[in-house]
Amino acid sequence: MGNGGSMVDDVAWSPPRRRNGIWWIVASGLLLPAGWVMWLLVALAGYNGAGNSTHTLSNQTIGSIIVTVVCAGVPLAGVVVLLVQRRRNRSVTLVGPVACAVFVVLAAVSLGYPTIGIAQAWAEEEQQRAQPLTPLETSRTQAQAEQDLTAVGERAVRAMGADPGSGEIGQYTAACPLSNLDQGTQYRWRWSASSVPEDDPRSEAEREADELPAAELEQRIAPVREVFRDAGLRDADPLGWDVRGYGDGWLHEAFVGVTKVSGDVSLETSCLAGGPGDGYDEDE
Repeated sequence: MGNGGSMVDDVAWSPPRRRNGIWWIVASGLLLPAGWVMWLLVALAGYNGAGNSTHTLSNQTIGSIIVTVVCAGVPLAGVVVLLVQRRRNRSVTLVGPVACAVFVVLAAVSLGYPTIGIAQAWAEEEQQRAQPLTPLETSRTQAQAEQDLTAVGERAVRAMGADPGSGEIGQYTAACPLSNLDQGTQYRWRWSASSVPEDDPRSEAEREADELPAAELEQRIAPVREVFRDAGLRDADPLGWDVRGYGDGWLHEAFVGVTKVSGDVSLETSCLAGGPGDGYDEDE
């Protein structure tokens, strides 16, 4: 009898099994790296090749918030559940709540901080979209832009000592972003004349031989510089072998190059509201 009572007492007083919330710890530990991967996938979603992003900051912000909430919310739930269980049952240790709290902090820092940055960028973008267009962007209609561009281009060709009708004239449009991120149009005008074919088989030395002497070159392009200056452009390379000009007005950029056998003039406007603005069109 005595031995039997002793065995019962040993079982009755054996230490309780400790509960560490191991499954909460494992789930939180696996979820965090998976969240990093998902966050990167959300950030890359919508990209179609380098420099050709079709994603929106709103979608990226919402997706990043969801990933962050899940990755931080699961271990946070583990902290709450395990602490509640510990109040009812002291066999639940603090290992689980502490480990889950660490994962909450890691998720909040590693995912929450960049998510806040994206959200701020989204807010700034929306503020930018709400701004009115600048007077420069609305200064010309499509017809006015094309007419003014042609006028400057033809004056430059004549100043170079050539006839606009002696070469090929091309007019182009390209899509461009306006100051409020809407799509606008950039207009381009080009004149080109050459006495050699495009697939010129001559050597580099032969092509260099076609370059004009410095004095004659300057004599031909000096009047073109004046045309560009009158149009509001400034010389980008005043000592170069051609004329390049840039401006802050409706006319954004210009180029003129001339040799013994060829001549080129090209002009580009700033980004203007309206117009086709839908890619790259050619109208000759």
